[in-house]
Amino acid sequence: MYNLKTKISIITLLFLVVLSYAQNPVLENMADVSSLPDVEFYDVLEDDDNYIWLAADKGLFRYNGKSYQRYSHPDQKANSLFQLKEDRDGNIWCNNVYGQLFFVENNQLHLFLDASQLVNGQLAAYAIYENNIRLFTVTGVYDINKTTKKITKIFDGICISNANSLGSNYIFIINKEQQLEKHRVYKLNGASTVRILDVDSVGRIQSPRLYAFQKDVFLTHKSNKGNIIYLIHKSDDTSVKLQTPHQLKNQIIYNLLNLDGKYWFLTTSGVFIYEFRNEEFIFKEQLFPAEAITDVEKDFNNNYWFATLDNGVFVSPNLNIRHVALAPTKSKITASCALENNRFVLGTNDGQLLFYDQLQRFKTLQLPGQKIIGNLFYDAQNQQLIVSINASESYVVNLKNDKITDAINKFSVAKAISKLNDTLLFYGNYKEGIVYNNPYHSKEKSILRSSRVKASVVSQRKLFVSYIDGLFQYDLNGFSSNEIQFQGHSLIVNAMSNSSSAVWLATQHNGLMTFENQILSKASIQLPDDVLINAIQSDGDDLWISADSGLFRFNTVTKTLQSLNGQDGLNTAVNNFLVLKDVIVVSLPQALYLLPKDERLFKTFNTSKIEIEAVQINDRDTIVQSQYNLPYYLNKIGLRFNSNGFQSNKQVNYHYRVQQLDSSWQKVPLNTNAVNFNSLASGTYEVEIKAQNVSAEDAVFAMPLTFVIAKPFWETYWFYALVLVTVFGLVWLYFRWRLQQKEEQRITEIDKILIDKKITNLRLENLRSQMNPHFIFNALNSIQDYIVSNEKELASSYLVKFSRLIRMYLDYSQQNEITLEEELNALKLYLELEKVRFEDELEYHITVDNLLNTNQIKVPSLFIQPYVENALKHGLLHKSGYRNLTVDAKVVQQNKLQITVEDNGIGREQSEKLKRPNQHKPFATKANEERVHLYKNKLKRDITIAIEDLYDESHTALGTRVVIIMPI
Repeated sequence: MYNLKTKISIITLLFLVVLSYAQNPVLENMADVSSLPDVEFYDVLEDDDNYIWLAADKGLFRYNGKSYQRYSHPDQKANSLFQLKEDRDGNIWCNNVYGQLFFVENNQLHLFLDASQLVNGQLAAYAIYENNIRLFTVTGVYDINKTTKKITKIFDGICISNANSLGSNYIFIINKEQQLEKHRVYKLNGASTVRILDVDSVGRIQSPRLYAFQKDVFLTHKSNKGNIIYLIHKSDDTSVKLQTPHQLKNQIIYNLLNLDGKYWFLTTSGVFIYEFRNEEFIFKEQLFPAEAITDVEKDFNNNYWFATLDNGVFVSPNLNIRHVALAPTKSKITASCALENNRFVLGTNDGQLLFYDQLQRFKTLQLPGQKIIGNLFYDAQNQQLIVSINASESYVVNLKNDKITDAINKFSVAKAISKLNDTLLFYGNYKEGIVYNNPYHSKEKSILRSSRVKASVVSQRKLFVSYIDGLFQYDLNGFSSNEIQFQGHSLIVNAMSNSSSAVWLATQHNGLMTFENQILSKASIQLPDDVLINAIQSDGDDLWISADSGLFRFNTVTKTLQSLNGQDGLNTAVNNFLVLKDVIVVSLPQALYLLPKDERLFKTFNTSKIEIEAVQINDRDTIVQSQYNLPYYLNKIGLRFNSNGFQSNKQVNYHYRVQQLDSSWQKVPLNTNAVNFNSLASGTYEVEIKAQNVSAEDAVFAMPLTFVIAKPFWETYWFYALVLVTVFGLVWLYFRWRLQQKEEQRITEIDKILIDKKITNLRLENLRSQMNPHFIFNALNSIQDYIVSNEKELASSYLVKFSRLIRMYLDYSQQNEITLEEELNALKLYLELEKVRFEDELEYHITVDNLLNTNQIKVPSLFIQPYVENALKHGLLHKSGYRNLTVDAKVVQQNKLQITVEDNGIGREQSEKLKRPNQHKPFATKANEERVHLYKNKLKRDITIAIEDLYDESHTALGTRVVIIMPI
């Protein structure tokens, strides 16, 4: 008997342990949802920007909803950091066991002070004030000025623990007096010190900790008899020793928090939650008994973060949703049914019926054999439980005595069962709908319709049955029927539920509908577009709707819709659920979710502000600022942003809008927190970004960013003006150039006319010189001599030559240029006439280079004759004896014509001596020089004339040589 009782006690204890372990709030292990950087965590803190800070064995980390950023300092003596705090400026502080005190500012970890000489290797508590940091160490309490780092000791003693509240410090001090150790609690308020509690102990007490709250301060420490708890009233600084709850007697207490009006003791066996009334702790529940919880933080979306000593960090999105795992078994839940109050029954795939009262299973019944239970129906009036098997079997269980009766196939493979009245029961299966009369004692039945049944419900003495091919309404008196259609088409209804005045229909193609007062209409519930309803249940004024995305509650009076989904910890598709008196039960194959029906169940979600993390311009990071003025070629813009919070990468939708491109909001894909704009045209762009938690009502907006992209220089007004000025300038220059050209052309033409006139005058001068009276007199005198001498033929020949020469002169004087042949012919004729004058004492020779084509070469008219005349008149006329004159024409360098006139006269020097005092330079020669000047400077024709005096070795004049060179 003793052994049996012992075994029963052990089994019961194990069952309770397993059950309590299984009945934890829903949670997410951060190691499963992100790359958690450590498993040993000491503190967790949410800052004002909704970042989650974690102090761990491997260092300090910050979580932004998707990833972790580690903070370290080059002078850091150990990775482990502790005691996270936030100051009023939003900076995060922490310290280590070496006495180093750090703070995070501008996204960097800074070393504030290395107080290793003060802490003696013990982790020291600290408090942050406006102007100083207060450090509590085993060598005393010190104030450290934030600016000067000056250290001032304000209390002498071994400080083991402290707690801060409203500017006051409560410190636990060990002082040695007369060899006895005295343990005291002091209150430091500014410069004043008040001793408020003495704790006597035989030896040094273990793990003393102080915790200050709004009204009370608690001291806990460990003794030989277990944990001791003292209460200090802040109002009058009185203290009292409390009765330690038996659950905490032998626990290691890491921390004490006040959350949701209750006290949470964080221990090696999870969290113990108590209410504190009349100086007594009243136990409420224990959470996570297998975890060593070091810290808890409740974030802005009411998610609870639990830091553990050896199992990382996990988050409970909703403490009120409890996850109940079945005891280790191969059984799977296949059906469920509500009983009275908060009781329900589950059917399994191996023929078990599991009876629960909320979280406590109080009874288990086994059907004969291994049966897959497909459906359960509870007849409350008769306290009968109909068990439908997914085969040709069914059972009826009398819950008064737990008697199981084999109903054979009376209720097998049931798809829907509804109680019509005291005697009638509707049963629908995969092929027909049947009404049983007195179903537990009679086989009397009537088939309503041969078609697969999907659901049924009774409302206002009407039976509504959803078949695979339509929805039918039956009158309970005679079971006359009519089909309910929508817009002339049959309705496919997957689930139904009845309220006091209406029937709710979850249809296949028309969403949620209501049938009220014989009127079918679409329900005024704004469900998400992608929701496919699995089941609906009415509960007073509330309608519960299940879907793959979670569970919804619609209040038919206030028309408000609330939802539960993965963000609340309901990470499952909800198919079947039960609505009980106080709770909702969602059944899974091997677990249950238990949800309270009160307002604790639903959270109000918020969205953290958006932080612009990075701005990239042409793929390069730049400083984040509100406005950017960019040149036209820096027009590729990338933005990276984030809204902090638990799993915000999966729970926050981002939208952006650029009014200049599109006034509508553009959605950013979920789990994406960046947008890029490629090749923006010049202009001003204001980028707006908003974020909204998928369960939040309102969105938050980031500070708009303005990008002013300058126009390329070819699109700017100054460039247009420059182009116009340039065009007008070019046009003006062109017309000015044309005018100048025309002016130059006019001047050139005038110059040419003047030159032609000058040349004509010079030709006339040449002609005049060649036809001077002396020459004409000599010629006529020669003719006269021939006539007197009766030499008529010579006179006639000479006269002919003279007249031809005069005609040539007159003809050539009308032209600027004549051929070389014409020039030489005139010269030859002139020399023939002059030879007569010299009485045949003159020899002349005219030679022409064979390479010269004298018919095509042009020379200035009557150009050579003046030099020949000078040779005759000044060089040969005064010479006695043999007189010789040569004229030579040939081709010289670079296709030039050289004409050489050479005589063996007396030379220029002797000729100058024979001149009369007032005799000037021959006019023809002077005219020729002017013609050469005109040809060179005005007509750009390079003509050179060189005159050379010829001498022998004794410097006796041998004649004169004139060399004329001109281009051919």
